[in-house]
Amino acid sequence: NRYGLARDPAQTRRLTEIGRRLASVSSRRDLPWRFRILAVREVNAISLPGGFIYVTRGMLDFVASDDELTFVLAHEVAHVDQRHHVQLLEQHFFFAIVISLLFGGDTTAAQVADFVGFLLTRGFSRGLEFEADRVGVVLAHRGRFRADAGLRFMQRLRVAEGRDPSQFEVLFRTHPGLPDRITRVAEELRRLGYQVWKRPEALIA
Repeated sequence: NRYGLARDPAQTRRLTEIGRRLASVSSRRDLPWRFRILAVREVNAISLPGGFIYVTRGMLDFVASDDELTFVLAHEVAHVDQRHHVQLLEQHFFFAIVISLLFGGDTTAAQVADFVGFLLTRGFSRGLEFEADRVGVVLAHRGRFRADAGLRFMQRLRVAEGRDPSQFEVLFRTHPGLPDRITRVAEELRRLGYQVWKRPEALIA
């Protein structure tokens, strides 16, 4: 299966500690949150209904710090927090049957593959992706992480994507352009009191 789970206790513990801290300051703290690693090289992360968050091995290799990983996880926690999957799946009600499987325990690799394939095919709207960035920044800030690490992460992502498009193809298929995301994240950071330069999207071409 292309989206098999990686067994890495140390990294899973790292994900879980950060993820639960973020979930604890979300509006859905009572969900049975689970944080897992997908054994693929592409740089990506994905969330499923009910609080299932997956980060690829490639993403774990790419992030430069726990604060950058926090931004990635906060974005996915925000999708769940804002019930974005429900909005998406209401338009494609067939998958409601599959969602019911998620509430019986941990997901299987086949279920992960089904949902990943579905979300990568349909994707969230630009508006929902922007909202996940904005809410994710707020969650990181509430959780007392360095929320501004998200800017550096996206700038590095932009440079790396230009060098190795294949590694980032999946991620950029479903996300708005990074310059727009960087601008909006910077605006939210300023609102929260962070010192952010005027045109962060122009610093790295």
